[in-house]
Amino acid sequence: MPCLGQFPVAALVILFATTNAVPSPTGTARGKAFWSALAKDCAVPPGETAFGLVKEATSFLGSPDSDWRDDLGYSVVASCVYAKRSLKPEERRALVAELSANLRRGIGEAGTDSVLLRSFSALDLSILAALEDLDPVLDGQGYRKLLDAALAHLRDERDLRGFEPRVGWIHATAHTADLLKFLARDARFAKADQQRLFDAGWSKMTMEGTPVFTHAEDERLAAALAAVVRRADFDPSLLDPWLVRFVAQEKQLWAQAPPRPQALDAAQNARNLLQGLFVELHLPAPAPPGAPAAAADPAQAAAREKLLATLRAIRR
Repeated sequence: MPCLGQFPVAALVILFATTNAVPSPTGTARGKAFWSALAKDCAVPPGETAFGLVKEATSFLGSPDSDWRDDLGYSVVASCVYAKRSLKPEERRALVAELSANLRRGIGEAGTDSVLLRSFSALDLSILAALEDLDPVLDGQGYRKLLDAALAHLRDERDLRGFEPRVGWIHATAHTADLLKFLARDARFAKADQQRLFDAGWSKMTMEGTPVFTHAEDERLAAALAAVVRRADFDPSLLDPWLVRFVAQEKQLWAQAPPRPQALDAAQNARNLLQGLFVELHLPAPAPPGAPAAAADPAQAAAREKLLATLRAIRR
């Protein structure tokens, strides 16, 4: 699944999960041409509603057929929910509630198709979180429930596959990182949440048994952490205890003779995350088209210096 960093309208991704593991009979009976036409501009036919069609389209979410899951559901819901803003506040809240519940369905499994529902629910929630930044409909409690659900899913998801030829993109770690990135941009993301997100990123990358990620999961997590650093209320001192972990990990790794393979994997993931964050903070911050470039931020500059010092310390 492509990275969703800037959310141009034509590339926005949102699906809404239902409990179905395959496309609904009603949805498939309409045929792919119907859904392709709807995806162009969310022109709702007479007698239908945008919400009803969105719910129907999102029955594709858990399908092992990537055409239904990635293409049609992707485009239809992007058009109707984000681009056209066709849903009412209560309908958006209903989507958030059901998608959040989907994050726990089959959690702990690995190597099964149940991950598709969880992963693409997280991806869909990332679009709703991006829309929430522009037009909030969740109250404070609703926002916090969504943030807690996202962090729990990052922690508990055990299916770490990126791409699998039979079903296509799975990418649960990357999709959850996308969700956390947009939640971290929200004004309701508290100071304490900044530490939580950095800790969660470290834990995901270095968890015992985690293989080296090879499908840009580290980059997507780095983008979520960069969203924290770019906040106006970010304090660079938050990074100090977090960066100490990287140095300690390297010392412990090479004190072993020979290093354990799993420890090598964890250290590689950690280095990739650190490098990804360093690069991300040297790229222009996301901004609406035509908006002026952001002024230099002393906190971000300090963060970059801390990251660079740590990279030098762990370089071999």
